[in-house]
Amino acid sequence: MPFDALLAPPEPRTLAQTLDDRRIVPIGWPSLATHKQAQLARYQPSFWQRHEAWLPIALVGSVGCMAASGGLTHQIVAATSLLSWSPTLIWMGSFALLIVFGVFRVRAGAYWQERNVPVEDLDRLGVPQEIAATARTLYRDVPGSELILGELIQQEVVLDPYLILACNTEMACLGIWDDAGMIACASFDTKPAPWRSYP
Repeated sequence: MPFDALLAPPEPRTLAQTLDDRRIVPIGWPSLATHKQAQLARYQPSFWQRHEAWLPIALVGSVGCMAASGGLTHQIVAATSLLSWSPTLIWMGSFALLIVFGVFRVRAGAYWQERNVPVEDLDRLGVPQEIAATARTLYRDVPGSELILGELIQQEVVLDPYLILACNTEMACLGIWDDAGMIACASFDTKPAPWRSYP
C-alpha cells in the first residue's frame, strides 16, 4: 500500500546518533584502557602475595634466628641475666615491628569487574551527579540500552569505578571517578564530534 511508509514507526536512533544529536563526546577507549592498566599496576599484589612460598620460610627463619641467638647468648653468659635474653628480645621486637608496619602483609592484587546496574541505583552507587545525569538522559533516549558499571576490586574494596552505556554492539564510556571525585567525564561539544566505536 502506498501509505504503509507513512504509518510505519520510525526506526529507533542508534547510540551513535543520540550522542551526535546531544553533542556528547564520550571518554575515548584508549583513555579508559590506559586508566585501567595504570590502576592495575598501582594496586599490585604485595611482595608476600607474589612470593607466597617465601612467607613461611621467612617466619620460620625468624623464629629460628631468635632461638639460636638466645641459646648462643645463654651459653656465653651462664648467669641468668637481662644480657642473656637481650638478643632474643631484640629479635622479637624487630619481628613485631615488621608485622606492625605491614612487611608481612599479604595483599591480593586488584582486578576489574563489570556488572549491569539499573538507572535508579546510580545515586545509591555513588555515581557523581554529572555522570549520572548524562547516563539518565542517554538511557531514556536510547531504547534497549543498559548501564554497565566497571569496578576495580581489591579484597572486597571497590576502587575507581567507571560507567558505560551499551546498546546492542555500541558502547560509550560516560565517566570515571574515585573517592576524591571525577577523573574523567563525557563532555558536551558545540559541534558534532565523530563518535568512537567500541574496539
